[in-house]
Amino acid sequence: MISKRRITLFLLTFLFAFAMAACQPQATAPADDEPAVEELPADDEPVAEEVEEEVEEPAEEPAEEPAEEPAEEPAEEPAEEPDDEEMDEEEAAAGPIRVGFLGPLTGGAAFLGQEQLNFAKVATEIFSEESGIEIEILEGDTMIDPDEARLVTERFLADPNVVAVVGPAGSQVCEAVQPLFAEAGVAHVTPSCTRISLTDPGTETFFRPIPHDGLQGPTVAAYMFDELGARSAFLVDDQSSYAVGLTDEVETALSAMGVDDVERASVTQEETDFSSLVTTIVADDPDVVFFPSQIASQLGTMAVQLQEQGYDGEYFLADGGFDISWVETAGDAAEGTYVSFFAPDPHFVEEMEPYNERYQEQYGDFGAFGGPSALSADIIAHAIGRCVEADSLSRECVRDEIAATDMDPSILGIPVSFDENGQLVGGEFFIFQVQGDQFVLVGP
Repeated sequence: MISKRRITLFLLTFLFAFAMAACQPQATAPADDEPAVEELPADDEPVAEEVEEEVEEPAEEPAEEPAEEPAEEPAEEPAEEPDDEEMDEEEAAAGPIRVGFLGPLTGGAAFLGQEQLNFAKVATEIFSEESGIEIEILEGDTMIDPDEARLVTERFLADPNVVAVVGPAGSQVCEAVQPLFAEAGVAHVTPSCTRISLTDPGTETFFRPIPHDGLQGPTVAAYMFDELGARSAFLVDDQSSYAVGLTDEVETALSAMGVDDVERASVTQEETDFSSLVTTIVADDPDVVFFPSQIASQLGTMAVQLQEQGYDGEYFLADGGFDISWVETAGDAAEGTYVSFFAPDPHFVEEMEPYNERYQEQYGDFGAFGGPSALSADIIAHAIGRCVEADSLSRECVRDEIAATDMDPSILGIPVSFDENGQLVGGEFFIFQVQGDQFVLVGP
């Protein structure tokens, strides 16, 4: 007979086993395929730790990554954007010092531009050797075309290391780009633009170390009247603002002297045959023909066709005529031609000797256009030098230092300072005559 004690023990054992089975649901549905009974240890503490680790790890990763990635990137970039202008200034200060050159390096006036470019290079090379400040020259070909010049100017102005520019050449080109330089606050020094309006009133960024047409016109007219005895004239322009403006000044000055027998005509810079115009000129029989073209081939063609049709008066040119290439092309027809020019001939300027020698070694023979270009580059280089010395190199500093230029003498042998409009104080034009294969100074 089973005792009550055994029955009670049996019931307690059964109930304990049933309770233990009910308290272990995790073990009956494991995540993997292994039997639950093999993973259950003697006690349940290790199981609880493993479960906690498995639950916590996936909960931490999504909580950290979304909180870090979006919070860092948007917070950094907006803080840097307002400093773009400061970065440009820092890059300009840290990068090479650059000076642009604007001139006709190809086309009909390439003789002028190439000589100007190479003398600008020579001037900056000598300055760099003497000062230890390296300056790069960037070349810009305008083809003496205003539209092309605007494109090159915009490229220069987009480079923060370009602190100033030599050029352009040709008043019509200067007129086209002058507003772009003014808007950007970048100084440019022209070696050959002479139209009066460029410095009347001018801009804060335009500088001209040569005299303007307001002086050239009367100088030319006075020489025609006083030295050549001209009482009639035929004036031909090429429709450029330079030629039209200068021709206007010559006509006004001649009229003031009492010369009323003055005829005018216009051609284009693309024309290659002037025979019809020359027929009209010869029929009019003026004492002097004035043709301020900047295209060497046109100057030679006009001279030859005037000779062919028997013209026996004087042939008078302006700045573009100071080029030996058209003289060589025209041959005998060029003999005796007069040319007005806005600067001394560098061949005869003592201060230019080291520049002339280096140019001759590197590039060969040269004319008169290189002297003013070397002067323009030297003005800019010394302005840069003063800014570097003051540890304040910037476009604004270079512009202000150019305005404060005071050279007596300059490398071209003339004193250079600017009035409030950027115009050279003083200055004069010179008259040369073609004699053989040379330009000989004859006045004033």
